[in-house]
Parts: sequence; C-alpha cells; structure tokens
Amino acid sequence: MAYFEKYETPADLLRDDSLSRDRKIRMLEQWRDDKKDYMRATDEGMEGVDRSELLSQIKLALVKLQDDPLV
Repeated sequence: MAYFEKYETPADLLRDDSLSRDRKIRMLEQWRDDKKDYMRATDEGMEGVDRSELLSQIKLALVKLQDDPLV
C-alpha cells in the first residue's frame, strides 16, 4: 500500500508532483478498494472506525484525475 502512512488524505496524494497521473490513479484505486474491503468487514461485525468520508474523498479525487488530465 504505497499510500499508507504517506498521505493523510486523497488531496495530499493529488498534490504530490513526484507522481505521474497514472500512478496517482492506481494508488487512489487501491486506496478505494482497501477502504471498501474495510467497510465490508466492519459491516460484517469486525470492529473499527467507519471511514466512509475518506472513501468519498478518494472517489472525488479519482473523478478529478479522470476529468482533468493536467492534474
């Protein structure tokens, strides 16, 4: 998980000029998938903090990258 402990929010990842657009998309997609898995596990009774707000931020960041190739 390349984003783990490096980026606090998806916006932090978007601001990282050292990453290509494609790399940002791949990282956000992985982050999104990890959060979906976490939320599914939480729904199944595993304890943890609900991170649905973070998942929404990740999805918005992906839309921004896909809509604006200059990001």
